[in-house]
Amino acid sequence: RDDEFWAYGGDFGDRPNDGNFSIKGLIASDRKPHPHYYEVQKVYQPVVFQLLNGKGIAVRVTNHYDFLPLSHLDFRYEYTSNGKLLQRGTFNCDRLQPGMTTDVPIPSVDGADTLASGICLNIYASLRTATLWAEEGYCIAREQFTIKPSAMKKILPAGKQVVASESPSLIELKTGAMSLVLDKHNGSLVSWNVNNQELLKGRLAPYFWKTPNDNQKYSGFVTDLGKWKTAADSAVVTNVGLSNQENLVTVKFDMNLPTIGATYHLQYQLNGNGQLQVEAEYAPLCDTIPLLPKFGMRMRIPAAFNTIAWYGRGPYENYPDRKTASLRGVYQSTLENFITPYPAPQDNANRCDVGWITMSSQTESAITITGLQPLCFRAWPYTEEDLETTSHDWQLPRRDFITMNIDLNIHGVGGDDTWGAKTMEKYTIPGNKSCRYGFIMEYTPQKSGNH
Repeated sequence: RDDEFWAYGGDFGDRPNDGNFSIKGLIASDRKPHPHYYEVQKVYQPVVFQLLNGKGIAVRVTNHYDFLPLSHLDFRYEYTSNGKLLQRGTFNCDRLQPGMTTDVPIPSVDGADTLASGICLNIYASLRTATLWAEEGYCIAREQFTIKPSAMKKILPAGKQVVASESPSLIELKTGAMSLVLDKHNGSLVSWNVNNQELLKGRLAPYFWKTPNDNQKYSGFVTDLGKWKTAADSAVVTNVGLSNQENLVTVKFDMNLPTIGATYHLQYQLNGNGQLQVEAEYAPLCDTIPLLPKFGMRMRIPAAFNTIAWYGRGPYENYPDRKTASLRGVYQSTLENFITPYPAPQDNANRCDVGWITMSSQTESAITITGLQPLCFRAWPYTEEDLETTSHDWQLPRRDFITMNIDLNIHGVGGDDTWGAKTMEKYTIPGNKSCRYGFIMEYTPQKSGNH
C-alpha cells in the first residue's frame, strides 16, 4: 500500500527507544540484502585466492574449511579487458584438504601484449551440486586481480574551431552546437548547452562535503570535518587564465580556500569535438587541516538521464573500506535501483574505481564522464540537504534533477562499531596532503556503446 512505510524506534511514541539501530542490519525488512551483506559474505568466504608473482600467472588457493576438501566446488577463471570477456577456463582443486594450500597455474591471456589495458583476472568457486541452502552453481568464493591497469588518456586538440569570449563575470566557450559558460567569480561551470538543450540543472563546482552515514553521526564526523561543508562556497578566485588554440581552449582558475588554509586550482579544456576536460588540484598551506570528507565536484543534470551504466566496482554500493566484494565490470541500473533506501536517510550509492559513467535518457541521449584516473561517483534523485533533513526514507523527495558527485576519493563508511569508532586512518583523506584529479565530460545524442 502507498501509505505504508518501514517504521523504527520512536515512531510509535515509545520512549526510550533505540531509533533505527535494529533495522539496519545485513538484511532489510523486506528481506532484500543490504550492500554490506555482500561484503560480509566476501570476507567470510571459506576459500581464499592469492595471485603469485612470477614469470607466468599462478593463483594460490587456500582451503579454510575445517572439515571439507574442495571436491564439492567447481573452479573457473576468466580474463576481462575493461569489463569485456576475453577468455575463460576451469581448473580443479578436488584434493585440497582442510587448512591446506595449493598453487594453480593459470593460462596467460591470448594476445595480452597487444591489448590496450584494463585486464583483470577473475576467479570463482561455485557449488557443483545443489544443497539444502543453495542452488547448483551458487558462488561460494570469488576474487579479482588486476593484470594490466587501465590506461587513461587526456583530450587532444581536435575537431572544429573553439571560440572563447569574455565579459566581466563570465567566459563562454563555443564549438559547433555546444556552448559552455564559466563563472569568473567562483570558477564553476554554470551552463552546458547542446542543440539548445541545457544539460545542467545545477552548476559543476568543487564540493568537499559528504553527508554522514549512521556510523559517522555518532563518531564526531560533523564536528571534526564540518568546516569542509561550505569550504567551496567561500573560495576566492585570485587569477583567471585563458589560452586559445584553434581547436582547444584552456581556462584556468587559481583560488584560495580561506576557511581551510589551502590553494585550489581548477582547469577546463574544451576541444572541437565537444570534449570538456576538467582538472582540479588542492594544496594545503598548513598542517592542521582536518580530514577531507571527499575530494571532488558536484553537479545536477536533468532527471531524464536516469539510466546509469558504468565500468567500475559493482553492481551494488561500495566504498573504499567496503569494496572487496564488488568486482570491476560493466554494469547498468536505473537510478531508483542504483540508490540504497536505508530506513534513516544517509550517504549512499557510491561506486569505487570507476573508469567511466554514462547517464542516458529514454531518447538515448547520454552524458558520459570518463576519469583521467579511477573515480568514485554517486547519483541521487535528491540532494545532500534532503538526506540530512529527513528522518525516514519515505520522506525523501524526488527532485526534477539528478545530483551527481564525481570524486577522486571519499571518506570510508567507517565504524568498527556504530556508537563512536572513527573510520580507520587508511580509509580517510588527509587534509594536509596535496591531491589532484580530472575527468572528461561528453554529450552524445545517443547512448555510446564504445568505451
